[in-house]
Amino acid sequence: MTGISSISALTLSPSQLVGNLPAGVQPAEATAAISAPASSVILGQTNVVEINTYNARGALPDAAPTPVWERTPLDRVSFTMGGNLASKSNSARFAGLGAALLMQLADTKKDISQTVVQSTGLKPLNAAEVAAAQTRLHSSNADSTISLTIKTASGKTVTLSMANQDSGMAVQAQVEGGDLTDEESAALAKMANGFQTAIDGLTAETPQLKLDALTQFDSKVFSSVDLSTKLKLDDKNVQTLEFQSDGQQRSVRMSGPSGDLQMSVDLKNQAIVGNATQQAKAIQSYLKQIDAATARGNADRDLMSMFKDAFSTLNSNYAATRTASTPATVDPLAPSALDRNLLTGLADFSASVTQIPQASNPMRPSERDTFAYNLSQTTRLKGRDPQNRSIEQDQRSDLNASYHRALYAGQKLKLTNHADSQNYLFYRVNDTASSQTNIGYEKGELTQASVSQSASQSTQISKYVMGHLIEQKTLPVSSSKTQSFLDVLERALHPDSTDKTPSGAARLKEILAGLQDKILLDSYPTKLNS
Repeated sequence: MTGISSISALTLSPSQLVGNLPAGVQPAEATAAISAPASSVILGQTNVVEINTYNARGALPDAAPTPVWERTPLDRVSFTMGGNLASKSNSARFAGLGAALLMQLADTKKDISQTVVQSTGLKPLNAAEVAAAQTRLHSSNADSTISLTIKTASGKTVTLSMANQDSGMAVQAQVEGGDLTDEESAALAKMANGFQTAIDGLTAETPQLKLDALTQFDSKVFSSVDLSTKLKLDDKNVQTLEFQSDGQQRSVRMSGPSGDLQMSVDLKNQAIVGNATQQAKAIQSYLKQIDAATARGNADRDLMSMFKDAFSTLNSNYAATRTASTPATVDPLAPSALDRNLLTGLADFSASVTQIPQASNPMRPSERDTFAYNLSQTTRLKGRDPQNRSIEQDQRSDLNASYHRALYAGQKLKLTNHADSQNYLFYRVNDTASSQTNIGYEKGELTQASVSQSASQSTQISKYVMGHLIEQKTLPVSSSKTQSFLDVLERALHPDSTDKTPSGAARLKEILAGLQDKILLDSYPTKLNS
């Protein structure tokens, strides 16, 4: 009988492997699996007994191929990647990775580059396949990518990128323009959790826009933040996002299988921005308008939830992104404190959301389920000087939608090519609403202070029974009104004896505070008459 025993594994000493380990990780834990010796093999004349034999790569013969790392995986980021590698989804692969990448860059102030590649089958990758996979992961061609670019007030550019596909993961972080200062490193570390929250929201099974931390960066340290993502959802669908924020503007564009949304906020005209209370009231009013449009147009609620998130985030905390380089100039045509009672308090914006059209009725493919909604605000300051000037602020919304519903509440709608399934209502919705504020001064005297509002709704309903159109009706509703607030503002400018008493002054203050409610956009005609 021939015997072979004590076959030693090819190992590296712990001193060769252990560098700067993450907190809580002991050297023994990091090297135990690598330094373990192979088991013995005994060969008999008539049979072969194999006992947990490792191959030359240090793995069991039937085990999955060992992952291949770009660099020794003994740092915070690599340990996060290694822990996430067993999962396949973007949410699991990117879990904690964005925060780890920002924190490691903030702590070490050194560029980072790492990939981990593994075969998707039992056959290990050869050197050429590993190199090709690493190159793909470090490019924009990877299945899923996340990129964050931060520009500092001092002129440096910080770029972070992460990539994921079935065969592996990659990260990079680099700083151009000089070394990070302690203040810049601290600001990066402070942003880490918010960056991860944004990633977690985008990669969730039901995506969410959680971009608050990216609009509330320290403007004394950073001048702009840009986020770009491409996430593969399945073999057919990809979700993309582009977000930018600086002292001049904020914008977000998102596209996915359910539809597209875009929003931009103009921060250049700070003169029209009101206080936090006024802004909060306007945002809540707009969110109610969005909810109303969602219900009227039978919109995808997950898509509209993200639209609401984007609207709230981009229209909050304006002061947070005013950079040190943005001059604090005084606009001679700026609204006075009194004028602001007739303004929304929000910066100008444009926003739209559009669902992917669906032909849900195979018997009538021209009847498509659609939804398109637009919101905007535009403000114009005109005039020669503070004594001779005017303010125009326009708010507008438009809704166009169409959808199918069952004939009776609680009935399940399942349209097919069979006539007995063709019992339904088909809706077409077309709504518009506007609100325009006009304020004017001539030779220092208030000459105009009015608000004109209008709203119209059109609902066409087609009723089908056994595939036959048996009824079609259109329900139009519209209303408009113009209100003058000249007397109220004049009283504030030139209070009479009644207004000068404590009770009179309190009453006038209450009236002025309530003016904002009267100028905010409302898409329901019936409410304009109330």
